[in-house]
Amino acid sequence: MSKKTIILLLSIVHYLSAADNNVTILHSNDIEVTYKGKPMIISRETDIRCRKVSFNGNTFWSADFPKKDVPSFCKKTFITTAGMISPMKIYDDIETFGELEVLEFIEDAQDDSNMLLVDTRKPNWYHARTIPTALNIPFFYLDNPKKYPKEFAHTLKLFNIQKISKEKYDFSHAKTLLLFCNATWCLQSTKMIEALVSMGYPHKKLKWYRGGLQAWLNVNLNTVTNEK
Repeated sequence: MSKKTIILLLSIVHYLSAADNNVTILHSNDIEVTYKGKPMIISRETDIRCRKVSFNGNTFWSADFPKKDVPSFCKKTFITTAGMISPMKIYDDIETFGELEVLEFIEDAQDDSNMLLVDTRKPNWYHARTIPTALNIPFFYLDNPKKYPKEFAHTLKLFNIQKISKEKYDFSHAKTLLLFCNATWCLQSTKMIEALVSMGYPHKKLKWYRGGLQAWLNVNLNTVTNEK
């Protein structure tokens, strides 16, 4: 990952982590080009009215995708212009998965307890809809262990991470993780990967499903609801 990309991700992830309560969630990825001799801007088309629609798991990932009460003029914008577009790779040696690789991982994990499919999103998003077999470990458990000490300790146990000292860990028996969140515009999985890498988690044991739940639904793969 380039230094520029890291700075960009870190600068906006704090903003996006509060997206559940922030209705201004439409972002632009504008670039200026010259086309047929004339200047133009390539950007994500948005409708400013859509910023008034509540952005949360139940609204976004309802059975209607999105929920019926999202205005008709806003449905496409609501689904396609949230968040900030992620790069194809976040580290050269961390694999980026597509749907076929995710399916293979899920199948292999049925017979291998050292493989975990991890939904890194906030619980309300996970409860609304997720990929079958996914375990919910919200990104902030690792990103902010002082605030969530019990959850952090439980996550270490789930991932087979042995704590040696305050900031030193043994990853010799760490599980292979496939992490995902909402879509290419969601940075919650990226945030967890950054936290794991900063702890020393082996890159070869980290996989990233960049497309997340939106890409999964785009090819009509089934999902599950985990209501409380």
